[in-house]
Amino acid sequence: METENGKKNAPVILIVDDISVNVTILENILTHEGYETMSALGVQEALGLMKQTLPDLILSDLSMPKIDGLEFCRMLKSDQATREIPFIFITVLNTSKEKEEAFLAGAVDFIPKPFDNVEVLMRVNNHLGSYRMRQEMADYNRMMHRLVEDQKNRIEREHANVLQALSRIARRKDTEKAGHRDNVEYNSRLLAQGLQFSPAYENEITDEFVEVIGLAAGLHDIGRLFMTKEEVEQDGGSNRENLEYIKKCADEGDSIIREFGMDQESGGALDMTEHIARYHHAHWDGSGYPTAEGRQIPLEARIVAVANDFDEMTSPRYGEAARTVEEGLTILNERSGIYYDPDVVRVFTRLSGRMRTN
Repeated sequence: METENGKKNAPVILIVDDISVNVTILENILTHEGYETMSALGVQEALGLMKQTLPDLILSDLSMPKIDGLEFCRMLKSDQATREIPFIFITVLNTSKEKEEAFLAGAVDFIPKPFDNVEVLMRVNNHLGSYRMRQEMADYNRMMHRLVEDQKNRIEREHANVLQALSRIARRKDTEKAGHRDNVEYNSRLLAQGLQFSPAYENEITDEFVEVIGLAAGLHDIGRLFMTKEEVEQDGGSNRENLEYIKKCADEGDSIIREFGMDQESGGALDMTEHIARYHHAHWDGSGYPTAEGRQIPLEARIVAVANDFDEMTSPRYGEAARTVEEGLTILNERSGIYYDPDVVRVFTRLSGRMRTN
């Protein structure tokens, strides 16, 4: 720790002993060496002092009335705020059992009575040095963690900007599906929120997952931008009649999103968008494209598969007569466990009254 003028404060050592003579001797040894001391004649008094100032090291007698040194040590080692402070017993230990109990309680060393000045300072200096190194390492690790998190957040912001730009391009280039993409985005986000309340998904679907899927879901058909007009016209609609179109759309979409992450660590929004583009036509039973099945299919793609197909069924955009919401839900439930994840269909059905259509 440093003061305002840049000088380092002297380490603070807490001395706890019910015999005042022992306290006085240790105070003289330590203050002469430049250490600051706090002194207490019992554990309760020591705990009161520690509420004001946490010491850098503790010297405690083993045998004291009311609360002894072992119990004091155990109390401190069970508290996150004090467990790392070096604890040294100042006592005469006569048996190996007493020493074992002291080490098991969390003590790092012993200073025998009567005190030898050189030995006291040597042991104190050694343990303070080790404690300072652990603190510096912990500070370094925290700093590195912050740097990594900052870098990760920066990359995520860049990826989100790229995906938003792609979304704008898709709107200009593929105006026919603009309303469809809006619906899939909205409904996928709502569906993810609904699944988040299910115990089976509460750890898998985070608030970040819900936020990101709202952006990523709108790019499920980004592969269309890299297909010819003739290929796009062979869409096949909600019945998925054209397997070649599905393969080309999934492969092209996967490829273009993957390229954006080639030169840097991906993850988050970019990975989710890639998974959706590639797997939203995969089927729960393995009969779709690609041939993944069940939980091999990323959850985000299983969500978008339902939101996407439902909107295509109920929207008159592909030369087909739009089905009613009830008819669309009937088809989803008929395909549950075949095309779609049954859990996703179940939650979608429950939330259908809030889903955006047409």
